[in-house]
Amino acid sequence: MEQIHFKNLRVLSRMFEVAWHLNLIRLFMWMVVRYSKMTITSAYRPKGIHDRDSGIHSTIPLRAFDIRSRDFPEPVAIANDINKHWGYDPKRPEMRCALYHDTGKGFHIHLQVHANSKLTGG
Repeated sequence: MEQIHFKNLRVLSRMFEVAWHLNLIRLFMWMVVRYSKMTITSAYRPKGIHDRDSGIHSTIPLRAFDIRSRDFPEPVAIANDINKHWGYDPKRPEMRCALYHDTGKGFHIHLQVHANSKLTGG
């Protein structure tokens, strides 16, 4: 295993501020085994950070965290690989566990789960 980094001590502290949804723990562990090197840039946030913030980073138990996309040479391929192996919610097949996007704070990979999320293969 290589390394897991944190953007700063605030992000590290907030990772442990609230309980994590069991499916988020499972996705995180899968990421650690599959990719090993990543930088977590956001986890729990007590309030939204922009107008379009869905609030998923504020849920308890926590259902989302973000990782730095520039840690990967092809971040779109990483998001696609995650979505190939993880289903967000069978009732909403358009939803994804991994999103490579920019919400105004820079491109990153947003990882999210639902109560029905599960590893679908690999």
